[in-house]
Amino acid sequence: MSSKEAPVITTSHEDEEILNAFEVPSMAFVPMVLKGVHELGILELLAKGDQLSPLDIVARLSIDNPAAPDTIDRMLRLLASYSILSCTLVEDKEGRPQRLYGLGPRSKFFLDQNGASTLPTHMLLQEKTLLECWNCLKDAVKEGGADPFTRRHGMNVFDYMGQDPRFNDLYNKSMRTGSAIYMPKIAQHYRGFSKAKTVVNVGGGIGETLKTILSKNPHIRAINYDLPHVIATAPPIPGITHVGGDILKSVPKADVHFLKSVLHRGDDEFCVKDNPQREGPDAEGIRGPCTRLGVPCPKIRSARVQPVVD
Repeated sequence: MSSKEAPVITTSHEDEEILNAFEVPSMAFVPMVLKGVHELGILELLAKGDQLSPLDIVARLSIDNPAAPDTIDRMLRLLASYSILSCTLVEDKEGRPQRLYGLGPRSKFFLDQNGASTLPTHMLLQEKTLLECWNCLKDAVKEGGADPFTRRHGMNVFDYMGQDPRFNDLYNKSMRTGSAIYMPKIAQHYRGFSKAKTVVNVGGGIGETLKTILSKNPHIRAINYDLPHVIATAPPIPGITHVGGDILKSVPKADVHFLKSVLHRGDDEFCVKDNPQREGPDAEGIRGPCTRLGVPCPKIRSARVQPVVD
């Protein structure tokens, strides 16, 4: 810069916009780093309560790679910036600065708390089987027809799960642990099952949702209904009968049919015919529908509901 050129001065608002613009393309790093930290066993190690340095972590996990401490330090610093972990700067015995890591305010949601955790859902969404589908999103939008998942794998996600036991297990764990987080709150306040005799959980996975409903309504006859390959992995649950079938063809008779995260699979005619009284706000906000862009998702629907609560 010559002495006659004026220096470029940006405002704090402009600086923030620039930083935010650079952050957007790097957003994918955070979930992938969290996935790696979980697979290495670091989250479980930190959950024992001690704040640890990267060297401590490498030693306790018996990792031989000499470059591992530096790489782990960079990974954990990223997660600390999102409050998933805590980071404390101290001095080692030689007076050199080092960082100690522990659990952060958000880490509790990624740890198993009596079966409730968002981690299985996180691991599912970072699964290669799903990530590959995003490369087909543009063509699915321009050309129509098959959704991104079907374009990538040659079949819809539900048929695919029937042929891939590992992916099927990941999906079922995600559904189970998600239900374990919010279903107890719903069951505590909702009174719509109090006079029911038979309740069918349509698309109920391996039974976690119905198990919670049954705990508050032990008088009901409970039927968990889902695809045969899902039911095949469902554990025995006292008071619940597991039945395999296809909700697009038929569902068992009951005076109450409970559906959760199911209607996105069908078209309008299916949803109205099988569920004429079901109206509810879209509780997923914007991120839930976006995760389904890569899988069969004709429409995200919303309407008003009159809740039955105390």
